[in-house]
Amino acid sequence: MYLCGVLTTAALSAVKPNIVMILTDDQDTRMGRNPSSYSDIGSLESQPKLRKEMMEGGVRMENYFVHTPICCPSRTEYFTGRYFHNLRSSDGKGCMHANTTDVHLMNTGLFGLLTSHGYETGVFGKTTNDQQDQLDGLVAEGSVTWIDSPLDYNNYNCSVYYRYNKTEGKQYNEKINATDPVYGSIYQTSQLSNRTAAWLDVILSVPEADRKPFFAYIGPHAPHYPAYPAPWHADLYPDYEAPRTPNYNLSSPDKTNHIRQNAGLTELAKCWEDQLFRDRWRTLASVDDLVEIVFNKVRQYGVFDNTYFIYSSDHGYKLGQWRVADSKMHPYETDIRIPFLISGPGIPKNATISNVAGSVDLLPTILEIAGVEVPSWIDGRSFAGALITDKQLTNHSRDVWLTEYQTIGQLTMTIAPIWAADKKMCTYPEPKGPTPTGKVNGSCVESTNVGDGNCYLVDSTKSNTWRALRIINATHNMQYIQYDHTWTWNTSTIQFYELYDVAADPYQMHNLYDTYPDNLKDALNHELENYFGCSGATCP
Repeated sequence: MYLCGVLTTAALSAVKPNIVMILTDDQDTRMGRNPSSYSDIGSLESQPKLRKEMMEGGVRMENYFVHTPICCPSRTEYFTGRYFHNLRSSDGKGCMHANTTDVHLMNTGLFGLLTSHGYETGVFGKTTNDQQDQLDGLVAEGSVTWIDSPLDYNNYNCSVYYRYNKTEGKQYNEKINATDPVYGSIYQTSQLSNRTAAWLDVILSVPEADRKPFFAYIGPHAPHYPAYPAPWHADLYPDYEAPRTPNYNLSSPDKTNHIRQNAGLTELAKCWEDQLFRDRWRTLASVDDLVEIVFNKVRQYGVFDNTYFIYSSDHGYKLGQWRVADSKMHPYETDIRIPFLISGPGIPKNATISNVAGSVDLLPTILEIAGVEVPSWIDGRSFAGALITDKQLTNHSRDVWLTEYQTIGQLTMTIAPIWAADKKMCTYPEPKGPTPTGKVNGSCVESTNVGDGNCYLVDSTKSNTWRALRIINATHNMQYIQYDHTWTWNTSTIQFYELYDVAADPYQMHNLYDTYPDNLKDALNHELENYFGCSGATCP
């Protein structure tokens, strides 16, 4: 019904669906239980509740990619629908080189766009890495209606939560009593589960006629370093080991320099990788609990049939592939291919679709599902029509995916410090290099040779700034990569090229660039330039 030409809250809720978005941190789709090969779903194998609710109860997209495989840029791209080259801070500042301002503005970020169209919007967990600034910005702009998020999202036992209720116009920081915590445990993922459920109680316990549609964003830190598990899950998977895939500990003379120079991984490095693998899965057990709690809470209020649930990650992860001891930050399948699950009204059950899509496409997809006009400046394209086939929705078909990354520094192997004080499990602290004790005398020096580097490099200011195309269609399944540490991208500054036939070489062990004809190289470069130069309506 209408009142003076404006939808009442009851009518608004009836025509707009609810949306729950869960975005994990560093969750892969390649590292599963198979000891010697990639998995189709990777770490999702550790989450039976999620699989039941969203794989059996919904759709999995098997060709879903992230645009930039590092936390802050990726999250900014998710929340704005924009490519990194349109968000990049050219002055060297920003959050891992990304300008995150648009995330919290009313008319350019996901939260504000939904709030301005009648949604109750709740934020629980990590947004972007500049968390305090982002939350302050959301409050200042009025872009959300509720915030209940940890300020120190890196701390799995964070004790300070940023609280905001737009209706009351009140913002404050809540200090949790560590010895007698609200909700029974200070553990962050558990706190997020309960705080989200408490908010749903607030907004759904009102009379049905007064309800608004809601958007719940939940950002657990799991399974990100330091992968600190909840005490009740700390003993899971005692014998699990990280997969030793064909590309594990592989010398890679035909890859970019900082990978090429990495020495073979020692038994000490492998010990730490196994422990991180177990701890990552243990933290995801708590995310599985979160999924159960949120799903059941939505069911409790009878709004399940009008609620979409979305589950994804900000990038993937690897553990020793190509002698890169751990981390993301690379253009390869381990890092850019990520989980995407969705369930809800009109979504098929127990289905897998092969459409190519990714992180910048999610904002326009959510907006279209919510009945909100997609702004013309958004770089991504809606794939809502591929998910919901009984409505006239956009199904943008693409067979090319653009990825970009600008190095954040020279970094070495970084595992988890939570058990470093007790070194009995691996004898020595996490290794920085290939010595028996893992200790490196002096500074890390990036070698120009193959396999003789003194440190295990996972990022490099000299050789890990790149842009790439991932191509999947009826005739090609390939990846084309360019490296240029100057971010200039002309023939005189591009340092190195890689090209992989992923269909024949799924572990990306053989760089075929030098074997391909010049006309194909020119065509790939032209296509990459086309994507890299686009903005808004000009993006393919």
